[in-house]
Amino acid sequence: HCIVARKGRFFKVAFIDDVTQEALPLSVIEDQLQQCVQIADADDDNANTNNHNNNLQLGWLTSGNRDDWAHAREALLLAGGDKLQSALEVLESGAILLCLDDEEPESRRQCGNVFWHGGGQNNRTGGNRWFDKSVQIFVTNNGKLGLMGEHSMMDGMPMIRLADRVANMTYAKAQERTAGGSVAVTPVEDIFGACAEELQKGYHGDVVSNLISKAEMALKELIDNHQLHVQSFQAFGSSYIKQAGYSPDAFVQQAIQLATYRLFGKQAATYEATQTRPFLHGRTETTRAVSTASSKFLDRMGLKPLYDEHDPQAVNEKLELLSGAIDSHVKYMRGAAQGLGVDRHLLGLALLVKDGEEPPALLVDPVTKRSKHWRVSTSHLSHPRFDNWGFGEVVPDGVGVAYGIKNDCCLFNITARREHDWTDRLSHLLEEALLEMRTLCDAKEAGVSRL
Repeated sequence: HCIVARKGRFFKVAFIDDVTQEALPLSVIEDQLQQCVQIADADDDNANTNNHNNNLQLGWLTSGNRDDWAHAREALLLAGGDKLQSALEVLESGAILLCLDDEEPESRRQCGNVFWHGGGQNNRTGGNRWFDKSVQIFVTNNGKLGLMGEHSMMDGMPMIRLADRVANMTYAKAQERTAGGSVAVTPVEDIFGACAEELQKGYHGDVVSNLISKAEMALKELIDNHQLHVQSFQAFGSSYIKQAGYSPDAFVQQAIQLATYRLFGKQAATYEATQTRPFLHGRTETTRAVSTASSKFLDRMGLKPLYDEHDPQAVNEKLELLSGAIDSHVKYMRGAAQGLGVDRHLLGLALLVKDGEEPPALLVDPVTKRSKHWRVSTSHLSHPRFDNWGFGEVVPDGVGVAYGIKNDCCLFNITARREHDWTDRLSHLLEEALLEMRTLCDAKEAGVSRL
């Protein structure tokens, strides 16, 4: 079975025939999904009319930090007993969670906020999540589709493969694959329906209600404290960068370096995730984007554009330094992909230090600490059907920059804490950096550098 969420209610929905072990006909699955929508919407309408709601929206509890959610889970079990335990087992064993969101986002930024944390126009969508699930798929009222992968157990490539399979499964293919004999429609199961009364009565009911309210307020505060901005850069993409003779990823990384250099007024530790999947159980290693070569390139480019593209000597100097920075980045990334990076090794050494034991001087050196304070956390995933993707910053005084490089455009999803007001500024600086770097490449192509 899978789990379907609508307006904070969670339903058990069968999608496999118990006898044949094949997928149920598409018409049966559609009917079950419609049941979920009708039940949840009718209950919501009734609650609005009678000012009473039996839907507790327990999903809010899973949005809290792990300790708070663990304590809340114990309180739920005390209030709901065996019925609640059984309900949780049904939810947690679901193959996947499909969230049918009562939202109608249009822009990439609006979709990003809904899919990142549920903070859309409807302020209740955060309760239509169960954040413990490793994969959540979102569908909005106007047909926007997104998914969230829980990062502790998986990385970007499994998500790309899943998303690719979903995107390539057309409606006609789904009908054809599930065509077969008629199957009786199975009523969907409201997972927490049988224990709703126990969760709302007496002392334990008050405790549960307070925990939900606190979790809801905490998530909304967390959402309010963050910003998300999307830069859809349409001037060029990988085709142009390759034609100029550069690695698309390394080229864009230098643009990110230049943009954040101008944002912060100095270079900051920059993390790029690199896959180590060729190894057994391999996941990622860190590509450190800051290098001596990138530092020289940034120093020459300056904290503001110099507008010296008509000076042959300046163009030659910048192009030489850009090529050096890109070559350095490519070399480091290749080494990281082969297991020759330093960060997983340093992590292993740190984990060997026992409680109360003095750590090696290297691990507590201020330079080591500063080099691992990832003010710029970046990652690259490109797919023809990905319109946007992203993640949050990893340190309070940092930014998260997720990006995709398509043939003719680049997409950046930028996140940071709202107090800094960095996302819009960084978006502009990224565009500025990319256009400035294109001017250099165009000058080379036009022969200005040979004058």
